[in-house]
Amino acid sequence: MIQEFLIAKDTEDALKLKRNNPKSVFYAGGTEINRLNSTVDAKTAISLAKLGLDTITDEGNSIRIGSMVTFQQLIESALVPQWLKQAASFCGSFTKRNMATLGGNLAMCSDHSYLGPALLASRARVLTANLTEAGSYNEDNIPIREYHAYHTQFSGTLLLGVSLSKDARFVGSLRYANTVQSQAAVTVGFGATKNGEGVIDHVRVFAAVKGIGMQRLSAVENAIENGELTTKQDVQLAVGHAIEAKDDSTGTSSYKRYIASEGISQLFSNFISGGVK
Repeated sequence: MIQEFLIAKDTEDALKLKRNNPKSVFYAGGTEINRLNSTVDAKTAISLAKLGLDTITDEGNSIRIGSMVTFQQLIESALVPQWLKQAASFCGSFTKRNMATLGGNLAMCSDHSYLGPALLASRARVLTANLTEAGSYNEDNIPIREYHAYHTQFSGTLLLGVSLSKDARFVGSLRYANTVQSQAAVTVGFGATKNGEGVIDHVRVFAAVKGIGMQRLSAVENAIENGELTTKQDVQLAVGHAIEAKDDSTGTSSYKRYIASEGISQLFSNFISGGVK
């Protein structure tokens, strides 16, 4: 339960407050911290509201999106690609879309993430800030796959935003839930490109599966790139074998494997037929 609310003056101050308050959490939109049965266990909340991380900027070859940008801002911005607008629109509550932030949703890397699978499939880069052991302030720019793979090691890191390349790339995501207000049983993301010779490369396949977490299906990615999976049916079968799932209130493990395989194979089919999205 949150017992103390601190307001950071700048990014370095936010990190110092985090280091000096061991059982603390960065406070963005607050939708997860304040949610009933939230998994967040902290006594101190550190507000990021004054850090200027709520802008979307065109940087030439890329788009920079601050971590405090809300879902509604993503949907309304002319700079944001359609695939990310769609992922943000999975959140059915207008009120929640005006509170929930890109950074908060990505930082949780939860099993019901709205944006995580799409952002991971896009090969975005994550902009971070942290303090060294000696206390020096440092900013970094890392591949999002690294942020996901070593997520627990970034627990004390401040997420400044993400950088999306303007390079031609297909990215798509699908969400499966009982209602738009319910937590999803499965949310999937698929991304890929074709080189100058029409060969599929840079494939990314991710799935947020309720009760399991955010999964990267590397074996499926490699098989697609190697030309071993060439049809929707091939991909559907491979995903069904690769995905991890378990029974819970959102559905049985077999149901989750089925919808994950159906969703990813559909996105693969869209990519093959339509190219870049």
